[in-house]
Amino acid sequence: MLELSSQLASFDRDNVRFSVDAGVIDRLGKELVARHETAVSELVKNAYDADASFVEIIFKDSNNIGGTLSLEDDGHGMTKEQLVNGFMKISSSDKFHNPISPLYKRIRAGKKGIGRFATQRLGEKLIIITQTEESEYAIKVEIDWGKFNMDKNLISISNSIIEVPKERVKGTTLKIEGLRENWSVPAIKRVFKYSMDVIQPFPISRQSVGPIEEKIGEDITDPGFEIRCWQSINGGLEEIADNDTMIFEHALAEITGEIDNEGFGDWEVISTKLGLIDSGIIGRTQKDEKEPFKFIRNLKFKAYYFIYNIGMIPKMVTGYIQQKANDSGGFRLYRNGFRVLPYGEPQNDWLGLDESQRRRVILPPHGNNSFFGFVEITDHSGTVFNELSSREGLFKDDSYDELVDFIYRSILASVLRIAEFRKKKQKTGQKNYQKDDLSPSEEVNKLADDLDELANSISNNPTESKTENKDNESTENNEHKKEDEENYNNNTENEEQSRKFREFAEKLRSAAESLEELGLLRVLAGLGLTIGEFTHEIKQYLPAFDVDSEFIIQNSPNDSEIKNRGIRLKQSFNSFNTYASYFDETISQNVQRELIIVELRDVVNQFLSVIIPDLERGSINITKSFNDPSLFTCKMHPSEWASILFNLYSNSKKAIKRARSEGKISINAGKLDNIVYLEFSDNGDGVPDENEEKIFNAFFTTSSQVGHKGTQREELAGTGLGLKIISDIIGAYGGEIFLTPSKDGFKTTFRIEIPAATEDEIAKYDI
Repeated sequence: MLELSSQLASFDRDNVRFSVDAGVIDRLGKELVARHETAVSELVKNAYDADASFVEIIFKDSNNIGGTLSLEDDGHGMTKEQLVNGFMKISSSDKFHNPISPLYKRIRAGKKGIGRFATQRLGEKLIIITQTEESEYAIKVEIDWGKFNMDKNLISISNSIIEVPKERVKGTTLKIEGLRENWSVPAIKRVFKYSMDVIQPFPISRQSVGPIEEKIGEDITDPGFEIRCWQSINGGLEEIADNDTMIFEHALAEITGEIDNEGFGDWEVISTKLGLIDSGIIGRTQKDEKEPFKFIRNLKFKAYYFIYNIGMIPKMVTGYIQQKANDSGGFRLYRNGFRVLPYGEPQNDWLGLDESQRRRVILPPHGNNSFFGFVEITDHSGTVFNELSSREGLFKDDSYDELVDFIYRSILASVLRIAEFRKKKQKTGQKNYQKDDLSPSEEVNKLADDLDELANSISNNPTESKTENKDNESTENNEHKKEDEENYNNNTENEEQSRKFREFAEKLRSAAESLEELGLLRVLAGLGLTIGEFTHEIKQYLPAFDVDSEFIIQNSPNDSEIKNRGIRLKQSFNSFNTYASYFDETISQNVQRELIIVELRDVVNQFLSVIIPDLERGSINITKSFNDPSLFTCKMHPSEWASILFNLYSNSKKAIKRARSEGKISINAGKLDNIVYLEFSDNGDGVPDENEEKIFNAFFTTSSQVGHKGTQREELAGTGLGLKIISDIIGAYGGEIFLTPSKDGFKTTFRIEIPAATEDEIAKYDI
């Protein structure tokens, strides 16, 4: 009927109408976002906007192309009318008219009404199952993106919609089948990070958002938004990333302890960041550490240890981790698998860690907000630990005292071992501590550490309320009400002081980084002057080389070895001349210090003209392609592209050599919206999944270490700085470099995205 109506409308001679080709869906999906990780984060936004408290992202058999991706949330779901007029409508205006979510009053992340087409970018088929709290049934829609071909009218393509039994009370499931790309573990973790970047997981203030019409008289509190990523392989389900696991991976150390069924206790600390593994035993008394505990058995604990603001945690997650530590840091206690309150609740210092921190006898940070800890007690008989009748805590008997003593001593022993390994002072008045000579930047960092410790000390020493005792409640509450108000104001002032100290400490660390950077810049500047002098001086000898090699060629018998050597000598000098001219021009551009827009086609072609002889010697085939006639970047140093391309080329050559394959390199450049991109691919030995994020770290290298007979040139090659330099260059202009899935025939593809030049910038340079 719709197709017939469209055809009838074509006979209207007095009016014309827009029609939509079905191929627009393909363009919306594939060109909406450049990266498949970003496409998933677009769908996570929809769950957040629907007042969901969580979204489960499940990748099934996704190591290879053709797997399945599911997103399940507990949002408000959709009615049939909402689905038809919202989800199924291109560029729907619902979020424009309703920018605030109905339940938790969230500012909606989605705006344009086209983010749902990210599902087309990800897979070949989409299944939607959605239900509202009031509905009796769920609605199921199946969309086959293969139907949306070019030269077909979009309105003529139908998708089935049926009623099915509800899966849960409310919420939506998006199931994407036939994934177009494979998903590695680092790629799944990037989905989590990208989503966390655009969505606030927990409201800063947990205040009520006000009464809701549907629930008159009730105050609704936003519970926050939790993202959990799972991977299913051959039927098994493994959690890859959630709010907690992504926190724990940034811990400085993992501390574990155990008391076995005979009462012997031990602890172990492992820090991959520091390269530290150590352990010890804990006895019933400090005099005899081998003496078994008398009352407790079968106890285990694990703690993730954090020291903030020492450069061990990425800045983008530091604030979130600290907020999480303030809310749920410390040690939670589980007895026979069940949580025992109030242990591990805010302000509950059952192990005495905050009190110890305030005494300042043990100097390394060890307050509750430095740990995410879990204590597990196995006591099936119920004879060792007994809960209070109120179900709020355990009896403080001999078993309880041994429990607290064991964990407290184990934690302090681990913390002190870490401090010793870091060469930090461990105790007040420590006589054997010798302070190392520090560089200026280290001195500044030390001052910043002291400020942080002062801030932690203030935060961990709140003024305690005196109205907790319920005996004589009516009189004591009246007596202490005014004092509690004063305590609250004092605590607020303390928090503000702590915040200012931490801000100043962060500024000091930035200054320290600048000092280190200036030192490195001086070294690089000296190296640049040396290279510049060399290229300038060597060019004076090149004409003589050219004339002499030509003389040998002209004055040697045909087909003689001397003539062949002369021809090869001339070709080598020509290649050398090309290299020298290239670097001479690069250095000249640096001297000018002018930032100009750069045409990627020009820098790629110039680069290829230089490396052709090297490609021929290494039997490497290289191809290039450009998908846009105007590939101007934002204003940059043209010489920076020489560093970028040479570093990528050097990495590719080494990877091809390791793979012992017939070398192939592909350079593809193009434009997408307001960015230009360059993809550099090779068919070398690839990058293992576990190294995808590490390769951009300074000094991380996959090159084998040279032996003691290695040359200086071999030692300098493969220092692990190349990709770090590229990342810093690109990042300075607001761009990004990352690994992206490769096309057939290639193993590794680096993709560089950088802002494109504006029309005004292009016009300014009269290009």
